[in-house]
Amino acid sequence: MKKPALSVVLFFTLFTFTYAFPGSSISKGMNIHLTVKGLEGSTMILANYFGDKQYVKDTLEFDKKSTVTIKADTLLPGGVYLAVFPAMGNRYFEFIVSEPSFSLETDTFDLTGHMKVIGSKENTLFYDDMRFLGQMKQKSDSLSTLYREAKDQKQKDVYYADLKAIDQEVKDKRNQVIEQNPTMFYAKLIKAMKEIEVPDFPRDAKGNITDSSWQWRYYKAHYWDNVDLHDDRLLRCPVLNNKLKTFMTQTTVQNPDSIIASGEDVLSKTDKKGEMYRYILTYIFNEMANSKIMGFDGAYVHFGKEYFCKPDMTPWLDTAKRFKICDRVNRLEPVLVGKKAQRLILWTDSTETQWRSLADIKAKYTILAFWDPDCGHCKKEIPILADAYHNLKKMGIDVETYSAAIMDKDEYKDWLAFIQKNNLDWINVCDANRHSNFRWEWDIQSTPQIYVLDKDKKIVARRIGADQVEDFIHHLEDPNFKPKALIKVNDNDKQEGAE
Repeated sequence: MKKPALSVVLFFTLFTFTYAFPGSSISKGMNIHLTVKGLEGSTMILANYFGDKQYVKDTLEFDKKSTVTIKADTLLPGGVYLAVFPAMGNRYFEFIVSEPSFSLETDTFDLTGHMKVIGSKENTLFYDDMRFLGQMKQKSDSLSTLYREAKDQKQKDVYYADLKAIDQEVKDKRNQVIEQNPTMFYAKLIKAMKEIEVPDFPRDAKGNITDSSWQWRYYKAHYWDNVDLHDDRLLRCPVLNNKLKTFMTQTTVQNPDSIIASGEDVLSKTDKKGEMYRYILTYIFNEMANSKIMGFDGAYVHFGKEYFCKPDMTPWLDTAKRFKICDRVNRLEPVLVGKKAQRLILWTDSTETQWRSLADIKAKYTILAFWDPDCGHCKKEIPILADAYHNLKKMGIDVETYSAAIMDKDEYKDWLAFIQKNNLDWINVCDANRHSNFRWEWDIQSTPQIYVLDKDKKIVARRIGADQVEDFIHHLEDPNFKPKALIKVNDNDKQEGAE
């Protein structure tokens, strides 16, 4: 069998980090000297990462000896920093801040290769590892070229074995660094990058796999084993953000209950006080606030109620922001997927003599549509919904539509004309005199908004596009039916995020 070329596990991702966090500075003062021969009189930009973003921390001047001094009463928050040199076309090198005083010396010919570390165990470890990885990468690149060009399979097998040996050598060396330096930041950083080694599937006496999901569950359960979620310094590198994103979007099943469970799991591994806790909680909450996937607002409501509406769980949040978040949470909760539809009784004509109740509809599925006769988008969506409704009826599916217009009295004639023109032969209701509070109760910020209810009037879909309704109800009728696309929220509403 032809073997694929092996990619050696070489970690050359360049890390840059920093952000001022209370309690994470070391109160011994700071005196760091960076010398780059050939840059006298030019500038250096001190940059940082926080999560997945980059920031400029400061701009400093090299003296006549090509040295920049970073000095302060307290140490910068621990992490990996980036020294950027505009005079060199923004080339840069990285260094670790975890000790109060040290020096780094290099030149413009080879920033990393010529680096000399004085008085820093962390940076000695860092640059020794970088040089080792550089050597291994050269060997790996050469062998990969030979592997690709080899015509004889036996020779390919030899090169492949050599590549595997290099890969193992890199892993062994990194494991040695981790084992010999368990408290050092750089060891924690490379440990956080390690993948979890997953054992083989459990098998019966005949060798058959007895649990096909076992490896995935093992991987998920041990996902954070190599990450010290009590060490805020890991925030000042891209590693933590990437791992968190992968955990929440790829390792976790994409439904609200699973996202809630995964979020609670990772939060339980933090100390609920440090910046790691704040970052992870805010990341998950904002992802849910910005999600357009139907049902994810259930996770938004959960984390909002359990954390952001409780001052003791999010003490950094100001009163105004907390009020906005809790207002959105309280308005969303009654209309989430899985909730029983609220009471809704509206009239069918301008005389307010004919009233229709949503609860009185006897159908397997009820389509609930809120729309505005003066809304341009509604004028496009509602006829599409009517076609879906008629198609479902023709197929013998027991469905009814409760179409609630949001309008004023002077729009009544336009409303009737639109109904007749588009053959909206379903239950048409409105509240032109505003006797009902349904706009608030159903959290209607934009139109149209379309819901699907089951026979018990439980919400099974909310705020979906008119073109998705037919496929969605087909899927409810036949779980093997696959919709054309992932059901997404089809409105412009935005939930209140955290900062």
